Amino acid sequence: MAKMKKDSFVDLSWDDLREWAGSKIVSRGKSYQRQKLVSKLAVLDNGGLLAWVDGTYRYATQVTLDKDGLPESTCTCPYGCDCKHGVAVVLEYLEQIKKNKKIPKAAKDDERLMLFEDYGWDDNIYDNDDDDDYYIEQSQITKKLSAEIITFLKDKTKAQLTELILELAEKFPKIAQELTDRKQLASGEVKSLINRLKKQIREISSEPGWQNYWEHEGYTPDYAEIRIKLETLFKAGHADEVLTLGKDLIERGNRQIEESHDDGETAMETEECMPVIVKALEQSSMSKPDKLAWAVEVVLKDDYDVFNAFDDYLGKRHAKADWNNLADKLLKKLNRMKSSDSQNDFHQNYARDRLTNWILYALEQAGRDGEIIPLCEVEARKTGSYTRLVKYLIAEKRYGDAEHWIQEGIDKTKKDLPGIASDLRNRLKEIRTSQKDWIAVATMQTEEFIRHPSTQTYTECKKANIKTKAWPIVQEYLLDYLEKGKLPWKQKDWPLAKSNQVVPDRLYRNTFPMTDVLIGIAILEKQPDRVLFWYDQSQKNKRGWVGMGDDRIATAVQDYAPERSIEIWKTIAEGLINQTKPRAYEQAASYLRRAEKIMKRQKKLSDWKKYLRGLREKHARKRRFIEILDQSDGKPIISKK
Repeated sequence: MAKMKKDSFVDLSWDDLREWAGSKIVSRGKSYQRQKLVSKLAVLDNGGLLAWVDGTYRYATQVTLDKDGLPESTCTCPYGCDCKHGVAVVLEYLEQIKKNKKIPKAAKDDERLMLFEDYGWDDNIYDNDDDDDYYIEQSQITKKLSAEIITFLKDKTKAQLTELILELAEKFPKIAQELTDRKQLASGEVKSLINRLKKQIREISSEPGWQNYWEHEGYTPDYAEIRIKLETLFKAGHADEVLTLGKDLIERGNRQIEESHDDGETAMETEECMPVIVKALEQSSMSKPDKLAWAVEVVLKDDYDVFNAFDDYLGKRHAKADWNNLADKLLKKLNRMKSSDSQNDFHQNYARDRLTNWILYALEQAGRDGEIIPLCEVEARKTGSYTRLVKYLIAEKRYGDAEHWIQEGIDKTKKDLPGIASDLRNRLKEIRTSQKDWIAVATMQTEEFIRHPSTQTYTECKKANIKTKAWPIVQEYLLDYLEKGKLPWKQKDWPLAKSNQVVPDRLYRNTFPMTDVLIGIAILEKQPDRVLFWYDQSQKNKRGWVGMGDDRIATAVQDYAPERSIEIWKTIAEGLINQTKPRAYEQAASYLRRAEKIMKRQKKLSDWKKYLRGLREKHARKRRFIEILDQSDGKPIISKK
């Protein structure tokens, strides 16, 4: 059935907004509108909307309706189009209409329209996978404004400019502080500025960041002023001082990030300061090898991908002699590290492996290739890093040596570090593939399926066995194994090599039939009847329990058995509602919407409305849930009178 075209913004439903921008962005736009961050709302001649929205900066945002009546927006924010600012503008407009307030018309020379015209914002510049704000140069947005200020100032006398600056300094303390800082920098008296920056770094990094997005509460440390001061200090020629401050910021910032719970917002703030610290490192008085070592030390402490600017610095061209010097420094550091008595000491081995990786990189850049494999051999036995060694051996086409280390690595790690053993088997499979030994490849992949049955290993098995033309028989025996536990190579007419040494992972022993894997394979093979058969078998053990993971069942059988899909989605939703959490309510609403689509297709809307009435009565005290449910009924956001 064709979708009904929306004639204006007042026809829009919450479903329309979600279809336009996605649930996550709609939720954030709703938060912006509730925080009253939309201002100077106006209507365009074409019926579109125009407004300022405050975010990281103040953004100009305009929204129109496309040919299907759904919104589309452009914005001067880094996201560029169809962002949370656009959603906030639509919701603010609807709120004003609901209150019967008159929305003014935008002037033809509105400065916000000029921003769009002057800078030609391109909707395709920004990646739509993430709606978080990315910082861009404020001068890009305020270029026109700067030109107007220059015009205003150029005719002023020196006395008038001095008077104006003093007036602004009195009104805005930060301007006064900036002028004082610049005076100190000009005279070379930077001690008080540095001490103040040290204090600011300590204060800002003392409290972890946190966010409660549902209650619109939280704290994100603001490092913008520190970054600006560091840049000012650097431009004044004090690179060593910036580097000293940077070391303190990196140590404290890293600790703060570890303690924060704000979806990485604190990490982003800290990361913004790194480029100026890297520039200071490059211009510092340290020797070039010491600069490389300093950068490596920072990167080795980076557990949150915050210090990537130092990775970039290390990736630049540096002299072989400097890499040679760095390699020697790092080798001494490695020799001083206390070796673990066990390959299972994850943290110590992880730290040692990270340092070794940088040593190997330095050796490569220094042209000392002959030292790489011997170092990898020593470290493989200390930390279990056999995979790294095997990669180098395969790259050198030393397949015999690679197989020797693969076998040793599997024997040493298969019990306590099965992930490494699995990766080593994949390396052996890589060698067999290069040799075009398809029987060996298919046998190894079948063994991997028995160790770790899943749709992924099943798919890889299928690919490998197509080469041997044995897939129909292999498939039959694999499914028989999942159902009854019979090892395939013990069956009559098994077409591949025998595998007496393979032991199924302990998680999968004595759990037959493996209904979850059988369901996954049935979904993969598009066999909805088998999906339901094995799902019903699994439910016997769960005694009717349905979890969020059962959504895949409902999705797979919605055309074959729509009633079952509806039943599953309703059960999942009701379980989420009982959690009494706003986030769970949002998830519940999404499952209810899926069920509603099927009911509409079956022309059973009256039954669906009756079901929703029952939900409302049962959960009437859960006001947040009722609000979310109201936003999922497909009706216009504001009712028409």
